[in-house]
Amino acid sequence: MFNLPSFTKKHIEAEGIESISLLGTIHRRRWRWNPFDKSLDMVRISETRWQISHPVNGPQPPEVNGLYTIRLVINHSPQRYLKTSISKKSQGIWDLIETKDGRSSYNINFSVDVSQSILFEFDSATMQLKLTPSAGASTLHHIDSFDSYQLNGFPWDELDMFEKFDCRLRGREFREITKDLWTIDVPLSTKGGIDFRADGVYQFLISSNHDEDFGFSSINDGSNTLVQGTGFGSSHGTSLHSGCTIKVLENGLYRFNLHEPRSNHPSFSVTPLADSNNKSEPLYLNDRTSFQLLGSIFSDNQFDPTHSERMMSPIDGSSKVSLTSNVKSGFHVINIAINQELFLDTVGLGCWIDIGEGVGSQSIECITWHGKPHELNICFELDIDSELEFIFDPSIDSLVINVMAGNAKLKPVQSINEMSLVGSFDDTNEMEPWNPTSPLNLMNPLNPGCFERVIHLTAGKTYNYKYVGNRSPWALVYADYELDCHGYDFSGSIPDAADPSKRSLKRFGQLTSHGNPPALEFTATHSGQYRFYVDIIFGGYSIQPFR
Repeated sequence: MFNLPSFTKKHIEAEGIESISLLGTIHRRRWRWNPFDKSLDMVRISETRWQISHPVNGPQPPEVNGLYTIRLVINHSPQRYLKTSISKKSQGIWDLIETKDGRSSYNINFSVDVSQSILFEFDSATMQLKLTPSAGASTLHHIDSFDSYQLNGFPWDELDMFEKFDCRLRGREFREITKDLWTIDVPLSTKGGIDFRADGVYQFLISSNHDEDFGFSSINDGSNTLVQGTGFGSSHGTSLHSGCTIKVLENGLYRFNLHEPRSNHPSFSVTPLADSNNKSEPLYLNDRTSFQLLGSIFSDNQFDPTHSERMMSPIDGSSKVSLTSNVKSGFHVINIAINQELFLDTVGLGCWIDIGEGVGSQSIECITWHGKPHELNICFELDIDSELEFIFDPSIDSLVINVMAGNAKLKPVQSINEMSLVGSFDDTNEMEPWNPTSPLNLMNPLNPGCFERVIHLTAGKTYNYKYVGNRSPWALVYADYELDCHGYDFSGSIPDAADPSKRSLKRFGQLTSHGNPPALEFTATHSGQYRFYVDIIFGGYSIQPFR
């Protein structure tokens, strides 16, 4: 069993500091940037002080470079991050700034020369974070100089999905025009962009020093604003944050401009080159003027944000939006779209609020999370056909679901109790191909969050597969995410998936829970029994011959 995060409203909304969590790349966990993961909490040792000791790896080329980036979060609330200013630091000590959206602040960035343990100490009285390395102060270095920037993402139409967002690749460098302007020229097409759409919509990130977590993503404010210290994994996770997203109206050569990257107010723009044939400015899609409710509660076009009946309506006198719908009983999966554009990324589950034992009630609430690639869909069960009201508040990223009339009960999905291996296993009667609800596909539970299944595979045959939780109808799906800058070979086999090192996770990739990701692939080298193993806490997975 793997319990999904849940908290009390009192804790999340407390004015004071009830908890401090340490997020970032020091962790192996797939949810390393998720503010709701209780295992990332620091230990409170006094009224104002928290601490935790954590191992870090020194440089181990090519996968581990000894660079780390972190930030703190108060009370597990994505509205209360603690970051820093480039100027506010001394050896091993950073002055922290509380921020709601991450603007005008940076992650805490450092490097180590050797593998060791670091003691992290936060004092809310001084608002300082102190790092004490076990190998001595001289082995730890502040990173506050960024001398290169890279464009990563769908603008690289010619690359495959595994390469588009790989910030390790060369050939995507911005040129420094002045210290406040960096540019790169890239051909874009009205039939290019996000692969399966091919409609000229391009999403991208900007990395720094070839590290995505040192770079930038966009803020959905309609002003092309960038926020520092965010990649796919390290997004701040509110509906205000997305990858940079544009739509081109003409084919041609475009200039991507990075403005004032070393300031507290960086931004981007994309313009057609003056000497090219295209003259139309692209459309900038990073804004929050509307929200759409998507999911299995609808009978057709379930996840189409452009469908008119998915639009949530503003509630007069508030920041909230709502939608009311007749919903059939059973298991349901939902998420929220922004501005009718799926590629601003849908908003999923962060944590449940005040659900107690989850026995069922007429109203349930969650804090939503926009932290691709590792947020879950919002899943719940309804016992009787009912009219439901969905109320989303983007100012605090909360979603409330209410039963409008009658005695129906809502029950939030609070844990992953089962895992199924689902795929193209059509050469054995042991499995039911591509049926996520079939009991034939269940895996054997091991430790919390870990499952295995031994099946017969045929030599030379390529199998496509995913892992599905709770026999859900493609709602709680785990597969590797090819765009998150991790994974070199995606072979389906981490050497020690039962205890994956950070190095092996970077090389082989990790399972993700975002939406319904593309299937994994494995080709059997010989006919015989193979063991499929999955760890959804660390994201490790493997396929090994079984004897």
